[in-house]
Amino acid sequence: MIKKIYKKNGYKFLLSLIPVVIVGIMAPMRSYIMQLLIDSSNYRELLEKGLFAAVFSAGVFLFEWVSKKGQAIVVRDIEKDLRNQLMHKLFDISANQFEKKGLAYYLSKFTTDINIILNDGVNNVYGMIMQLVFAVVAVVYLFCVEPFILLIVAAVSIVQFGVPNLLKKRIASSRKEYTEALEVYLDGVKSDLGGHKVIRTFDAVKQILGQQEKLSDFVCRKNEYSSRNLYWAHALASFVNNGAFLIVLGSCMVFVVAGRITVGEVVAITNMMNFVLTPCKAIANGMIQLKAMERVKAELDALLEQESENDHKENIEENIREICLDNVTQKISESFSLDKLALTFEMGRKYAIVGKSGSGKSSIIKLLTEYGGEYTGRVLVNGRELSGLNKESIMHVSPVCYQQTYIFNDTVFNNVALYQDYSKDEVVEALRKAGIYDTIRRLPEGVDEKIQENGKNFSGGELQRIALARLFLRKKAMTFLDEITSGLDNATAYEIEKRLLDEDMTIINITHRYNKALMQKYDEIIVMDAGRVAERGSFDELMGKRGEFFSLCKILSE
Repeated sequence: MIKKIYKKNGYKFLLSLIPVVIVGIMAPMRSYIMQLLIDSSNYRELLEKGLFAAVFSAGVFLFEWVSKKGQAIVVRDIEKDLRNQLMHKLFDISANQFEKKGLAYYLSKFTTDINIILNDGVNNVYGMIMQLVFAVVAVVYLFCVEPFILLIVAAVSIVQFGVPNLLKKRIASSRKEYTEALEVYLDGVKSDLGGHKVIRTFDAVKQILGQQEKLSDFVCRKNEYSSRNLYWAHALASFVNNGAFLIVLGSCMVFVVAGRITVGEVVAITNMMNFVLTPCKAIANGMIQLKAMERVKAELDALLEQESENDHKENIEENIREICLDNVTQKISESFSLDKLALTFEMGRKYAIVGKSGSGKSSIIKLLTEYGGEYTGRVLVNGRELSGLNKESIMHVSPVCYQQTYIFNDTVFNNVALYQDYSKDEVVEALRKAGIYDTIRRLPEGVDEKIQENGKNFSGGELQRIALARLFLRKKAMTFLDEITSGLDNATAYEIEKRLLDEDMTIINITHRYNKALMQKYDEIIVMDAGRVAERGSFDELMGKRGEFFSLCKILSE
C-alpha cells in the first residue's frame, strides 16, 4: 500500500527533483567562483567576476526556494495519503480486529510512525539525492584540476561511507524499541487521563504520577539509547571527515609548493572536498535512517494491507426476519464460554436477556455482531450461516446501542444525523421521540447547540436520549440494546426503555432492570447463568416458576 502511495505521487516527486538537481549542480560551483575571484589578476576582472558571483548566488537562492516548495508539496501529499489510507483501513477492518490492538497502538501509527516515514524516508531521500549530485559535480571538478587529489578524497570517502554502517543494525533495533515503548507510554497516558476524575476523587494522584514517571523514564531511556547509537555513527563519520580534511589540505600545500596548482584552486579544492566528504557522510547516515525506518514502514504497510474479516462475505441488505442459534458454543476466555445455546429471535418480537454479571448476556450480542469470534454449532440469520456473512452489514440493518454513549464534540444535529443526509425536521422528530426535544429547543442554538467535550454541558440521561435519537432517526426494523440504561436513574431509565418498547421494531435488550410494567411488555425473557440459558418465557410464566428469574427479581426488590 505504501508503494502505491509512492507511485501515485511519483510524477510530482520526479518534477520536484529537477530544481533539486539544479541546486546540487550550482551549489558546489560556488567553490569554482571563489577560485576565479581569488585568482583575479586586476580590479576590472575582479569586478566582473564579482557581479557574476552575485547573479549566480541569486540563482542558487531561487532554485533552492523552488526545490523546497516542491519538496514540501510532495511530502504534504504523501502524508495526506498515508493518513487517509490509515483512517480508511481502520474503519474497514472489523471491530474485533480493531479491538485486538488498542487505541494507543493506532495513535502511534498516526503520529510516530508516519513522522518517521516522512522524515527518515521521503525528506531523507531528497537530501541524499542532492548530496549525491554535490558529490558528482565535485568529483568532476577535482578530476579536472588534480586527479591525484581526487584519489585521496575517494579513499577517505570510502572509509567514511563504511564506518557508520557498522552500527546500522543496532540503530534499526533501538529505533523499533523506542516506537514500541512509546506505544506503551501513550496507552498509559490515555488510560490515566481518562480516569482523571476517579484518580483525584480517591486520592491516587501520587501513585498514578509515580507510575507515569516510571513509564516516562522507560520511554525516554529507549529514546536516549536510540539517539546515542545515531550519535555514535555521526561521531565516527565526523572523525573520519576531519582526518580527511587534514590529509587533503596537506596534499594541496605540497602541490602549491610544486607549482602544480594555484592558491585559488587550493581554496576551491578544499571546498569541493567538502562536497565529496560531507555527502558521503550524509548519504551513509541517510542509508542508516532508511534502514532504521524499514521495520516501522513494514509494520504500517502490513496494517494498511490487512484484510477485514468481513471481506469476500455476503452482505445482509434486507431486514432480519429471524436469528436462530442452534447448539452454539463459543469460548470467551480461559474461564468462561457460551455453552450449547439454542435460541430463536423472530421479527416483530421483543426480547429481554437478563442474568447476573458475568452470566454471558453481552456475549450473545457480541456473537451476533463484529465482536464475536469463532464458534461451534450453527448461527442462522434469515436462514444463512453467520460465518459466511458480513457482520458489519448486520449492524447496518440492526444497529447496536451500547451502554457507553459516544458523543462527538459537535452540534446536537450532527451528533444525531452523524453527518448523513437528514433534514432538520427529521432530526427534530427523532429527538422528540427520544424525549429530549423540549430540552434542546430551549437551548440558545437549539439543535445547532454544540455539545462540549465529553458532553459536559448535558446530563448522562440527556446524552443517552441524544444517542437514542440516532436509532429513531434511522427507523430500523431490529436493534440490539446493551445495558443502555446502565448508570441512569430509575425514572430516566424507565422512560427511555418504555419509548423503545412502544416502537414497532424487533428488540433484543440486555438489561439488569426488572421493572414489572416493562418486563411484561417483552414477548420473551431469556435468563442467562454461567454461559447457559437457565430459563426463558414471559414475565408471568417465569415468576410462576419461582426459579432463577424470580430470585433475581426478589434480590432487586430487597
